[in-house]
Amino acid sequence: MQEYILKIRGIVQGVGFRPFVAKLAKELNLNGYVENRETGVEVGLFCGREELEVFLNRLRTEKPAPAKIIEVNIREIHTENGKGTGFVIKPSKKSGEITALIPPDIGLCEDCLDEMFDPNSRRYLYPFISCSHCGPRFSIIESIPYDRPFTTMKSFPMCVECESEYTNVSERRYHAQTNCCDKCGPHYWLEEKAEKRFSKEAIVRAKEILLKGGILAVKGIGGFHLVCDPFCKEAVQRLRKLKERPFKPFALMAKDLETIVNFAEVSPEETKLLLSTARPIVLLKKKGNFFESVAPGINMVGVMLPYAGIHYLLLQEFPILIATSGNLSGEILCASNDEARKKLSGISDALLLHDREILNRCDDSVLKVVNKKKLFVRRSRGFVPEIVAIPFHASSKIFCAGGDLKAVFGYVKGDFFYPSQYFGDLQFKLNQDQYLLMAERYERLFDLSPSVVVVDMHPGYFSRWLGELLARKKGAKLVECQHHTAHIYSVMAEYGLKNCIGVAFDGTGYGTDGTVWGGEFFLVNGAKWQRKGRLRRVSMPEGENAAKRPDLMALAYLFDAGENLSTDELKLINTAAVMTSSAGRLFDAVSSLLGICQRNTYEGEAAMKLESAASSVPSNLRLPFALVKKEGLWEIDLRNCIKKIVALKKEKEATVEELSRAFHQLLSNVVLELCKKLRAETGEQNVCLSGGVFQNSLLLSMCVETLKKSGFIVYVNEQVSPNDEGIALGQAYFYLLKERESR
Repeated sequence: MQEYILKIRGIVQGVGFRPFVAKLAKELNLNGYVENRETGVEVGLFCGREELEVFLNRLRTEKPAPAKIIEVNIREIHTENGKGTGFVIKPSKKSGEITALIPPDIGLCEDCLDEMFDPNSRRYLYPFISCSHCGPRFSIIESIPYDRPFTTMKSFPMCVECESEYTNVSERRYHAQTNCCDKCGPHYWLEEKAEKRFSKEAIVRAKEILLKGGILAVKGIGGFHLVCDPFCKEAVQRLRKLKERPFKPFALMAKDLETIVNFAEVSPEETKLLLSTARPIVLLKKKGNFFESVAPGINMVGVMLPYAGIHYLLLQEFPILIATSGNLSGEILCASNDEARKKLSGISDALLLHDREILNRCDDSVLKVVNKKKLFVRRSRGFVPEIVAIPFHASSKIFCAGGDLKAVFGYVKGDFFYPSQYFGDLQFKLNQDQYLLMAERYERLFDLSPSVVVVDMHPGYFSRWLGELLARKKGAKLVECQHHTAHIYSVMAEYGLKNCIGVAFDGTGYGTDGTVWGGEFFLVNGAKWQRKGRLRRVSMPEGENAAKRPDLMALAYLFDAGENLSTDELKLINTAAVMTSSAGRLFDAVSSLLGICQRNTYEGEAAMKLESAASSVPSNLRLPFALVKKEGLWEIDLRNCIKKIVALKKEKEATVEELSRAFHQLLSNVVLELCKKLRAETGEQNVCLSGGVFQNSLLLSMCVETLKKSGFIVYVNEQVSPNDEGIALGQAYFYLLKERESR
């Protein structure tokens, strides 16, 4: 008789994996044990080799849906102590290096949903219902291994009935760490002015407030939502005014998929994302003019399905609700009751609170589908802290600070990159504090004390300051990575590439020449890169404030094109101290020139509205451009393009929509022609597209299609966002390539 010790790595804690293993072993009449370890899950089996193979095959094919097995290491021990007695789940052990992975929060499963609406169930209408296969995970965990005492559920001892379920191998809640009921808690209550209502009465009153056109602040899994009826114009307008979001789109939460297809086009790929256990917001194309007040001026609307019990209960009276982030403009999501009382009381008519602590706050994730593949706009709840496999084994632990806009940090250990959740803009103190807190928590959770720190080149970035501080504190090596090359390296990391032509289009980023980059073409060979092309530089009136002023960027492009400007307009241009080659600012300028958007009230507004206009009509109109080589660098000259846009609009020879479409086609042609020139010079066939501008579905689709038709192999981000959230992964890969080349 042999004893086999199986060490299983992956997402195998908090997903019902131990109960599954125990049930499987008992079905196969195998003796042994299973236990959580800091390395993952350990299984001991007394059996023969054939029995082991049957067990392993079923382990891989029948594991719980949220579980992910990365590797199974098997050690064989000859034993003379017999077959053991029975199969048990042992208490978790803490010892040695931490390599276990934590699952993301998981949307409510169908079994729990049916049970919650079953009048005969003891959990009837109980909003915290969950089981081994669903419920909060990352948002409540304090440390590994994933067991109730190491989560914020430790505050709610199980009642006798819940304890019985927890210890019964035939129960769905066997060893479910979030197991609870109305007797155990947690509980909801409603705070409305000076009045409090509890449990079911609180939820009934919350729905009454929504039905009367009120606004609710609702505490959920990863933080707070601000909720109201999207069909009540007064409620939507009041929410916009109080949240200082005059035009920014709000997310919607629909009761079911059937509701969504009434107002949006939904592809099979989008359906799969909507129904996934991550329950992200998915950006869908509107049908007609539905929800213009929710997403004004754009043809897309962000929609998600409910993922927590409280969502289903609120949606009993509504087909759909606005469920936007519960925060002040620019700040990170509120997570605690005190934060909500302080920041959201002035926005909402009542607070729907609960007493389970949200330890690791997480915004809703946002995705779209482009060319039948998912593209992250925001990677957070439901996906974090899932790891990204990297092509090389890291010999040291690395902290990658990311950027300051759409901030995400990441750590590298072994074969994996550990990305954080989304923190937003680090100009806000609260966001900085949360970034610091989570960096320290990740280090502790996953045993990630770094000996290398990689930062952006921008001297004013908070993330850089933190990286420098961490490097001094740890005695770690400090490495710089240029912002736009990090975008390209993030794509290379996903596919294990060593060489490529990189096209980085975004809004801003510190260049090696001290100017603002953002319309860049690179030739990348391992950790070595060359800037081979860029958009022709123009001035940025009022510096970084130009990102909020498409009208000022329009003036800069008009001036560069030789158009006549007034004395006052010339003063604005001449006071500009910064030059930029940013594609994001080019989109702003064209949006302004076409009369679509003059001020960005939220990031990307002008570009999103330009894309929507372009998506509405086909166009055979061709706009001119020139490629001029200066001192080894290709310059993309769009001066004649700007002149033609102005002339065609003035003479009404083309509609705004046709010109918008032609502009997108122009940029696609620019990308193709410059990539062709670089291929002719170098023979390089791989093209990586990244940067926030490539969140534009129309531009990305055009570029991918034309490049592929011309024989290029095209790569885009899929596991992380092409926007600045992906910078940290790019920084990691840049250093790993650099390290390999120095050996």
